[in-house]
Amino acid sequence: MKKILAVLLCLMLAAGCAQAAAETVQKDNYTEVPVNGSFNIRGVTPAGYKAELAESEPTLIRIHLSSEDAARPVFDIVIALSEEYFDRERLNDMSEEERMHLVGDDSMVSADITVMETAYGTQVMILRSADPADDFASFVTLYKGYEVAMNLFPGEAGGGALTDEQIAMAMQFLSDLDFVPME
Repeated sequence: MKKILAVLLCLMLAAGCAQAAAETVQKDNYTEVPVNGSFNIRGVTPAGYKAELAESEPTLIRIHLSSEDAARPVFDIVIALSEEYFDRERLNDMSEEERMHLVGDDSMVSADITVMETAYGTQVMILRSADPADDFASFVTLYKGYEVAMNLFPGEAGGGALTDEQIAMAMQFLSDLDFVPME
């Protein structure tokens, strides 16, 4: 969980990042987040959600997306520069063994793991809890040496389990994300 929480598909930044290189542009539900002058992440915040910057450091950005409806799931997005994968461009370029290593020393290895590709061609590993009593879904990718992780947890009033509809919403959200290299 440490590695996954140390990364994922960042985007959604309602407030400007404190770093000079990280100013957020938000128009309606569209958000663009520059990541340390390396690349931007663009996306559309799911309807009914608000994004807030939880942490911003030179090697780490953490964003929290929540809804006023306590039954809706909570998103935590983390983008962290990885020394181990600093020379790697994308998850797409990693072998299956390297992908498993990305999450392998984590307690989530007992999760069901699948791989999807976003509309922009970025591969994302999806880890889904095998324990209904501790439901979560984590979406993990790598881009330009940054581990990007989005963790989805049931809302406080959600009954402790994620629905298929909520997972589909998160996958649509990720599929619409775009990693744009800085020029």
